[in-house]
Amino acid sequence: MRNKIILLIFLLSSAFFDGCTTTAWRAFVRRDASVKDYLYFPDREIAASESPKPFTREIDINIEEMLKKEFGTDDLDKFIAKTKTQAILVIKGNSILFEKYGKGYDEFSTVTSFSVAKSFDSAMIGTLIDSGKISGVDEPITTYLPELLERDERFSKITIRHLITMSSGILYSEGFFRHDDTKTYFNPDLRKLALTGTLIDEEPALHFLYNNYNPILLGLIIERASGQSVSSYLSRSIWSKIGTESDASWSLDSDEDAFEKMESGINARALDFAKFGCLYRDGGLFDGKVVISKKWIEESLSPGNGKNDSEYYKDPFGQKIFGGACNKGGFYGFHWYVMKRPDAESDFFAYGNKGQFIYISPLANTVIVRFGEKYGIEGWNYIEAFYNLNTNIGAEK
Repeated sequence: MRNKIILLIFLLSSAFFDGCTTTAWRAFVRRDASVKDYLYFPDREIAASESPKPFTREIDINIEEMLKKEFGTDDLDKFIAKTKTQAILVIKGNSILFEKYGKGYDEFSTVTSFSVAKSFDSAMIGTLIDSGKISGVDEPITTYLPELLERDERFSKITIRHLITMSSGILYSEGFFRHDDTKTYFNPDLRKLALTGTLIDEEPALHFLYNNYNPILLGLIIERASGQSVSSYLSRSIWSKIGTESDASWSLDSDEDAFEKMESGINARALDFAKFGCLYRDGGLFDGKVVISKKWIEESLSPGNGKNDSEYYKDPFGQKIFGGACNKGGFYGFHWYVMKRPDAESDFFAYGNKGQFIYISPLANTVIVRFGEKYGIEGWNYIEAFYNLNTNIGAEK
């Protein structure tokens, strides 16, 4: 109890002098991100398709047996309960082969994205380039955010490519309270934070550093290039065009600033998240119509800075990407993780805190989604399991 009182005094006093009382108070009350944060933050609607297209169900009992083997369990229901899994789906083509939900959840339940949202950020940049509203990823960010130049002219060297590949060179610290993880999650004015609180640490493109300022700056670019809110643009450009069955939402930093939490906070049904995965699996097509260009999909899934070595991925998280699950190697593309396959197209996935995944395998023509209240097991164990599962499904062709 004494430690909690000391922590509270520290938080509130530091917040007073730093001028960020709301951030500090949110951090103290919430402590950690939660899958129920969509009930805590204000949000903005993302309208669904006017012509929804449900998946068909062709349940394959072999998939459950494969998953049992990969997760090392004799009882998948107990595994789902133990790991606090909300939903796990395996979709091949347009059919659901496997579908299970944790206690208290079903196909209509809302789940949240955490950093899976970053892959949506990437998709929106692609559609803005496709439509000519952004000239390309090598455009300086100061074209859209000129006020950054007033603080540091070196911002002119940072391009959209650098933001979308986590190689901007912007300073970032991880940890609780006064660190950037907490600021970028709880700050009630993310626009101001990104435009006035970012500092340059090194030249861009030297190293990979997972940094939540990058997607926030991308959000500002999306907002200014599209002339509308990020949520509205996502709905009009993608969400309403891929047969989604339900409206989604995007959590906002506050009612006053009303800016999307670009590093996280998309909230939707697991089945609709899967449709976004199918869009990328199918080269940007839905029902034969182009939603995102194949060129953008391919560019998104290549080494964003042409680099793929241990000197580029210096931090432990980046080393995992480079070393890769299953010892196959991999890299970070345009807000997508890519896992190489021998003699086949690479697998790739969106990955969020607590073990949220949209995992895509062109080899097996599948999309696997897993959402949960917590990881339950080490995150890379899911990746290895999904990789191996898709190897087996692909071998059945």
